[in-house]
This record gives sequence, C-alpha cells and structure tokens, in this order.
Amino acid sequence: MAAFVIVLASLGLVEALDRYGAWPVLPALFPIVPLAVAAVVALRVRSLDFGDIMRGGKLGSVTIAWAVVGTALSTIVLVAAPVGTALGGGRGLILVGAFVVGLALATFVVAPSARSVSAATLAEALGIRFGAPVRAVAALAVILTLLPLLTAEAALAGTVAARMLGLPPQLAADILLGLAALGCVVGGQRAAIAITAVLGPIVALAYLAPVTAASIGETWLPMPWVGLLDPEARTAAARIPAFVITAFIISLVAGVAAMPTLAFPAWQTARRPAARRHLLLGVAGTAVILLAAPSYAVYGRVAGIDATIDPLGLVVSFPTRVGLSAMPAVLLIGGLISASLITLSMGLATIATTVGQDLYGTVVERRAPTGRRIFITRLSILLAVAAVLGMSRLAIGSIAMLAGVALSVAAASLAPLLLVGWRMRRATTRAAVAAIAVGLWLTVANVLLARFVPDFAGRFLGMGTVTPSVLGPTGWFGLPVGLSGPIGMVCGLATLLGLSLLPGLPWPLIWLRLRHAARRLKRRLAQQPKTVPASATTTAEAAPPPTLAMPEAPSHSAPIATPAALFGPLPAFTRGSAPPPASASGSKPDPDPDDALATGPAATGT
Repeated sequence: MAAFVIVLASLGLVEALDRYGAWPVLPALFPIVPLAVAAVVALRVRSLDFGDIMRGGKLGSVTIAWAVVGTALSTIVLVAAPVGTALGGGRGLILVGAFVVGLALATFVVAPSARSVSAATLAEALGIRFGAPVRAVAALAVILTLLPLLTAEAALAGTVAARMLGLPPQLAADILLGLAALGCVVGGQRAAIAITAVLGPIVALAYLAPVTAASIGETWLPMPWVGLLDPEARTAAARIPAFVITAFIISLVAGVAAMPTLAFPAWQTARRPAARRHLLLGVAGTAVILLAAPSYAVYGRVAGIDATIDPLGLVVSFPTRVGLSAMPAVLLIGGLISASLITLSMGLATIATTVGQDLYGTVVERRAPTGRRIFITRLSILLAVAAVLGMSRLAIGSIAMLAGVALSVAAASLAPLLLVGWRMRRATTRAAVAAIAVGLWLTVANVLLARFVPDFAGRFLGMGTVTPSVLGPTGWFGLPVGLSGPIGMVCGLATLLGLSLLPGLPWPLIWLRLRHAARRLKRRLAQQPKTVPASATTTAEAAPPPTLAMPEAPSHSAPIATPAALFGPLPAFTRGSAPPPASASGSKPDPDPDDALATGPAATGT
C-alpha cells in the first residue's frame, strides 16, 4: 500500500509538471520511481536464512495472490496480447484465453502437486516423485527454459526504456539486469516474490489506465474492455494458418503451465498454503487485465498504428498517438519496465536456487552444508546474468523467437511429467528421464539446426524451406522454431507412456494370442476354394484346341530286344504250342530254337 501511494503521488506530480509546462525530461524520469521502490523492498527483506533464500520464506495469502498476477504479467505478455489481437482478431482472443488456462493449470495443478512433496525447487520435486536421476535432467531443462526468456525480457525492457529515457537499449537492459541481480543476491527467492507482489498492482494500473482514459471520450463509464464489444476486434489483419494457431495454443497452455517461475507458491515455508479463493482471484485478475488488450488493438488501428510494421508501438506509442496527456504515457512505460524487472528477478532467483540446490547439492557435493549452498546460489545469480548478457550480445534471435523457444522448451521437457506423468502410478524413473531428454533434445536441436545451419537442415533433415518469420526460421513440419514445443511434447509424452505402460503388459500371453490368431487365419485361408481368375478362363476358351501328334510306325529293322525281368517266374514253353500273338505294332516274334529243330530236314521229309 505504501508503494502504491508513492506511485500515485509521483503521478500527480508528473501531471502538474506537464500542465504548467515544466522541462520535459522531468516527467520522463517517472519510471525510476517503481525501480527505486523495488530496490527498497529488496533491501528490507534481505536475509541469510535458507528458507528465505531458497523457498521464499513465509508470506501472506494475499501477497501470494498479487505475486501470481505480477509473475504472469510480463512485458512480453503485455505487448503480445494486443499484437495477437490486432493480427489474429478472434484467434488472438483465443490465444489470450489459452494463456489464462495455462496460468490456471500452473496455479491449481502444478503448484499443489509440487507442494505435496515438500521440495524447494521444481527439479527437486520431480526428483522426489520420479527418482533421483530425474533431478539433474529436470534442473537442466529449467535452466534452458529460463535463459532465453530472460534474454528476451531484458532486450524488450531495454527497448522500452530507450524510447522513454533516451538511453541506448543495451545499456538500459544491463542496468535493469543489474538491479534484478542485486535484489536476488540480497534476499534470494523471498526478495523476488516480495518485489513481484509490490509491483503487481502498479503494473495492473499502468496497463489499464491508458485504454480507460481513451474510453472516457466514447462512453460515460470508464471501460478499458470496450474493445471486446467492437466488431473490429474480431477481424484479422494477417492470415495466419490454422495449424500455426493450433501449435501456438498448445505451446501456451502447456508451456505456461510448466513454467518454473509460476510454481513459486509451492515453496512457501508457511504451514498453510495460500487460500484457494485468493489464488482464484489472482488468476481472474490476470484475465481481467489481459482482456484490455482488444482495446489497444482497436484504438491503435484507429490511430494508424500498424501492428505488422511496429508491434511494440501498438502499446508503447499508444498514449501519444491517441492524444493522451503525459501521465498515462509515463505510467505505461513505468509499468512495462516494472513487469520486466519482476520477470528478471523471478527468473534469476529460480535459476540460482536450481543450481545451488539441485546441480551442486546433488551432482557435485551431496552433503554440502547450508552456508555453502547459499553461497553457490548467490554466485549462480551472477553467472546467470553473465549468460543472459552473452546471449543478448550474440543476437541468437528476435525477442518473439526467444520467448517462443522458452515456452517450447517448457512444454516439451517439463509439461509431460507435470501434467500427465505426475498422476501415473506406473511412471518409472527411466521413463521420466527419457521423456525429458527426448522433448528437450528435439526442441533444442530444431532451434540450433534451423538457426545456424539452415541449408543443411533444409536439404538433408527434411525441415522444408527454412524461411525467416517473427517466431524464427521454419523448422520441422513447417512450424517456426518458436513453436517447436508441440513436436517435442508429443514425442516426450509418447516416450513416457511407452516406457511406463508397455513393460507392464503380459507379453507371453499377448504373444500366444497373436500366434493363435495367426493360425486361425491361416486355416480359414486354406479352407477357401481356389477360384480361377476370369481372365485365365477367357484366354483358355479363345485359344484353339491342341493337335496331338500321332507316333510314326516303326520300320522293319532289327527288333529291339526287351531285357527279361531279373526276378519273377520263368515262362513255361511246350513243344508244338501256338506261337505267341503278334504285337500290336505288327513286328514278328523272336524265333524259338526248339521250333527250328522241329522244322529241320527230318521234319520236312527231305
């Protein structure tokens, strides 16, 4: 409440300076006020306690609800919601709804499941549920999820601050990263949650104020959601394929539900968790704030802001193009920078606790004392900042691509276990490790191949024509690499189900049944009469009957002697008996020696 009063008082001062024609630089310094408030909050909650650094300490239920709102409303979300509505029309509203559904799953499904095992990090919760080998792989997935998200958030915050303060974008991003790192080093996870809870109402006010002021001129009641009633909010400015929208919806629901920074209510050391009604109000408040995005799209289109050419200007340049005073403009810029500070603080704290609690405490030194783990955690914050600065200097991809990759990695690696595998009794350690590894490898490989070796990927890996888009180059199945999460999620889920359910099946009985079914099929096929094809019958009828070749009569040459049988009765010969009959062929029988003697000279009377 004190921070909110300070912000309102500074806004009144900005309005007074603008009305009386003060130096324009003074109103532009308003975004420094929320940052100073965040620094004071971080210093007030400084601690060396393990529960405060790693788990966030004891915070009230209402504080947790506002922290849910602040964590969900990152600068990328606040800019992407109006842009998606301006480009996709009704489909953009569906994407906003998908984001809210993912936030509800993270708050009411993932966080209670993680709290039930009394863990300090998401990787530790997965390790307790599925086995120790899963912990290190899950920690790697958490780090690879948050690094591109923090890089995109820092780059966007630098661009926004540069438009208002006139600083170079990279310098503004570095200053914001340093402020977030300072708060996390001083207070750890508790400082990050406290900053989120304090700045959450300020971000909500900053986002709703410009469209509320613009709606006053048209309606008698301030309505920041008046854009929902306009038919232009449901018309699309760009043709987006249906399969891209489907992949985007899956990435939003699964990626937001598995986002490690949104599971922070599970790490509280209080005995009682946050009240369910307060968490429900937090999710509903986030939905109410995001439903003002169509008003930005409608009013921005009327003011001549083209979302396809200047998507960031649809929000940042909105107060100036619509004709509002300096107060809504500086408030909106301050809210966007505060949202980036929230995301950076929560991301750095989550990475640091994952490294100190999971990687160092599990892989390097399992019996490390508490003080050493806290030191490694604070050192990890500086290493994470260095990694984010290195990725921003390398210019790996655009802001939209990096944010999409973060969602894709979370959806492909963590979502199958958190949304499906957690409630599977047959889920094994091997299946959990394989599910995370398959989803993570497919997503990271898709991004790296399409980004750095597009020719090789397009020619030899079946990735199609690798063409640039707002979400990165095209990868497998014609999807941008920023939307490669559904591919890895489907493969990871199939791996989890296959390795968990298939080994438990009675394979000998299944094999016997298959053999029995094969034998029955074989018998049925053998009993069926063989039918002659009709073509063969027609051919046989059309062909002329064959002529039989009659054997020629043998010549009266020397008779061929037939060998007598080796065994069998010998024929009995009688003198004067009739000669044997002639053969059918007409040949003469062989002469008998006894007949020759009987027909000699004595027999003839000569």
